[in-house]
Amino acid sequence: MSAVLRENFIESGELPELPIVVVGTGPVGIRFVEELLQRDPDISIVIYGNEPWEPYNRVRLSSLLTGEANFTEIQNPLNLKDQHRVVQHHNHEILSIDRENKIVYDKQGNAQAYNTLVLATGSSPRIPSIKGIDKSGIYTFRNLNDAQDLVARRTRSRHAVVLGGGLLGLEAARGLQKHNTDVTIIEHANHLMASQLDEEAGELLREHMLSENVRVILKDGVKQIIGDDKIRAVKLISGRIIECDTMVISAGIKPNIKLALEAGIPVGRGIKVNDQMQTRDDDIFAIGECAEHREKIYGLVAPGLEQAGVAAYKITGGKSFYAGSQAATRLKVVGVSVFSVGRTGENEDTTHFRIITWRSNGDSYYRKLLLIRNRLVGAVGYGEWDESSRIQEMVLHSRYVWPWQIKRFIRDGILWPIAEAMDINEWPANAVVCQCTNVNRGTLTKAIAAGHISLESLCLKTGASSVCGSCKPLLSDMLGGKTIEAEKGSRVLVWTAVATLLSVFLMLFSPSIPFSESVQVSMQWDLLWRDGLLKQISGFSLLGLGILVSLISIRKRITKFSFGDFSSWRVVHVAVGTIAIATLIAHTGFRLGSNLNLYLMLSFTGLLMFGGIASGVIGLQHVLPRGLTKVTRELSLWSHILLLWPLPALLGFHILKSYWF
Repeated sequence: MSAVLRENFIESGELPELPIVVVGTGPVGIRFVEELLQRDPDISIVIYGNEPWEPYNRVRLSSLLTGEANFTEIQNPLNLKDQHRVVQHHNHEILSIDRENKIVYDKQGNAQAYNTLVLATGSSPRIPSIKGIDKSGIYTFRNLNDAQDLVARRTRSRHAVVLGGGLLGLEAARGLQKHNTDVTIIEHANHLMASQLDEEAGELLREHMLSENVRVILKDGVKQIIGDDKIRAVKLISGRIIECDTMVISAGIKPNIKLALEAGIPVGRGIKVNDQMQTRDDDIFAIGECAEHREKIYGLVAPGLEQAGVAAYKITGGKSFYAGSQAATRLKVVGVSVFSVGRTGENEDTTHFRIITWRSNGDSYYRKLLLIRNRLVGAVGYGEWDESSRIQEMVLHSRYVWPWQIKRFIRDGILWPIAEAMDINEWPANAVVCQCTNVNRGTLTKAIAAGHISLESLCLKTGASSVCGSCKPLLSDMLGGKTIEAEKGSRVLVWTAVATLLSVFLMLFSPSIPFSESVQVSMQWDLLWRDGLLKQISGFSLLGLGILVSLISIRKRITKFSFGDFSSWRVVHVAVGTIAIATLIAHTGFRLGSNLNLYLMLSFTGLLMFGGIASGVIGLQHVLPRGLTKVTRELSLWSHILLLWPLPALLGFHILKSYWF
């Protein structure tokens, strides 16, 4: 161990245990350190990064290129407590590993001993073998250096060619095009983002790029780069020549395995690891894009973050197993939301799948489900899709899609009713909310219950929304759902609901109050229904109460009418409605009548019933599940309103009939 680094671990004159050494300061390496510190805040850690920058969010490099974010906004620093034992070395590339003595050596010649070594070396751009590829004016787009080079280049470039129609290629094209540079994307596949999207979604994305004045050439590739020392044009495999002064290579990635290979650690396409993310050397782990697990390499951030958690748990003495990740993409690409999960790639044989698609009339939205025996195994979406997290959870567990869900999807493009789909608090606990950091709804709910009730605190605790930030609205919805307070007058609403529903039950199912059998009784209650004057008094009182109770609509719909707050008007509404029920009983004696009277009574009691349900749900919404509250409230309120419409006509005929006969 070098003297310089050793000083960082001296405590009370003694050297503590050897540190955990982490090679790589990308999102996966940083997440691993944070996971490690959560389990053991006093653990000694040394981190090496080969770039001169503080850790930053690579996913947001495109925002830096377009000018939508500055360097400060894309930084991804470690969240460290005051008494931490973490040493960070930036611009210190690790060149070799001495496995026998458990030492790593950096580019400056320093040696660092380790107890456990974690390789999070990531990947590098794949540079295709093209004649003239070494000319100036050719760039990659993978790290901050690349982004800065392109930022400096974009104002001088007149025509740029982007080789590759994947995510980074599209983002690079958008960033260059914003500065009046003509941009052409060249993609060898038959549609854009071929690894994630199907042909129809890829075609919609191509049309969107064309609307942004970005040209797209499909099913072709670059054969030769023309120019002396600088790029002047590219010659395509088809023979076509395109003049340009800049080319951005975004033709895939290759895992950084050189360090492991030279140390004698088994590698394939990546560094081979077991289910605990260990290499053949039990003291060396590999995570992220450099790791090959069960012959598979994941080129996305989320699986690497899962792997970081597994490795941290194993190193701190826990038992954890990585069984692989569900390939999922939920991103905003060049301003358009795209989503894919499961078995959707261009090399997937879908002949034995049941495929169901939906497309909006204006072609702004496209959605596809792939099912095997009615179990969801894949999905593709173009445009916003509020159900995407729940869809991902269904694909992960191959959940059954019910016939009525299929019918709804064919008709409306959704599997769940809108209110249920939108309410994140009703999602399954393992439904992923933050795709970038793989944080599910259950983890967020636990964090909120533990007191992290601000957006900043919740993000800091869970890591959600720390990458692209696209899930912040969902987190806000969760926080809003957690802080629902009781409505003003909630007790009045609940008790009037109970009284209303009980009265409706009695009106519909109890026997009518009998007429008096003798004139000798002290109280002749049947005069309420025999005496014409009393019948008119109770009838017109009921009419007046109905008009009074309807005034709440004025307060709700006419914004200039601002006397009193709406909650107070609602309490008055239900209170007057309760008085109206008592008046109705006095007017009818629980008699439903027949013909026109029967229709009037059924309409009125239905109105009261749904109004009572709405009142009760509103009064209890602070304790009821949000999904149940929202659906029940909307259905009951609309039913309440619809049953009000025929009442004026029925009531008018009732009054006319009474006076006519």
